[in-house]
Amino acid sequence: MVGLAFLSYRTYIQHEFASQLIRFHVIANSNSLEDQTLKLHVRDVIVKEMKERFRQASSRQEAEQIVQSSMNEIKELAQAQIKREGKDYQVAVMMGDFAFPTKTYGNLTLPAGNYHAVRIVIGEGKGKNWWCILFPPLCFVDSVETLDKDEKAKGIKVFERDNVEFRLKCADFLKIFS
Repeated sequence: MVGLAFLSYRTYIQHEFASQLIRFHVIANSNSLEDQTLKLHVRDVIVKEMKERFRQASSRQEAEQIVQSSMNEIKELAQAQIKREGKDYQVAVMMGDFAFPTKTYGNLTLPAGNYHAVRIVIGEGKGKNWWCILFPPLCFVDSVETLDKDEKAKGIKVFERDNVEFRLKCADFLKIFS
């Protein structure tokens, strides 16, 4: 009974997050140091160019409209960065629902499940990936950018009312929900 309640709550939490968020996901061509560095440079160029647009969004729907109107530009930015670094990899930019494992972003843990995301795949897309939360715009408050001392991060209060993580010791031991 406790296990069923735990699974139900976990599913509920994942659906709540998924209904409010848009994730940003960049997948490298390979795991070589050069390709992993390129992935981060592509990320930086896109985040830098798009940050002001996403700061204007006050809802997920507005953010989705920004993405839809910016898809070609996002692809062009990625392709230009790849070319600047002497590579000729193809780039795929897509928006849709994708499966993600459990991930922690600062003090926010997102349960495994399907999330709406903007995904950029560089070349073969066989390398490690990088991700953040595009909306609310948490991508713009991590290592890519710091906030001024009086500036508050917009949208940080994602699902704040459930700031509790339920865990079963036996599940942790058996690594059932990792």
